[in-house]
Amino acid sequence: MMSNQEIRVLYGKNVVISRKCGFVLVHLDRPSAATVRRRRREFDPRQVFCADCPLCQMLKKSGVVVYDDSIFGEAEL
Repeated sequence: MMSNQEIRVLYGKNVVISRKCGFVLVHLDRPSAATVRRRRREFDPRQVFCADCPLCQMLKKSGVVVYDDSIFGEAEL
């Protein structure tokens, strides 16, 4: 698993990092603590990654899941 320092080199020094089920959850959108807790609580690799999708399996092997809702406006969330 990547260290926090390695993650910050890749994604920026201000990213929020959490971990669950052997995955690193990288939050690029600077979410509130409540949003990080919700994302962490709701993260289930069995639901995120399709078993028969090569792209999903590649992403699953990386061990990193990136969140970034900053591209959406408040009305779209």
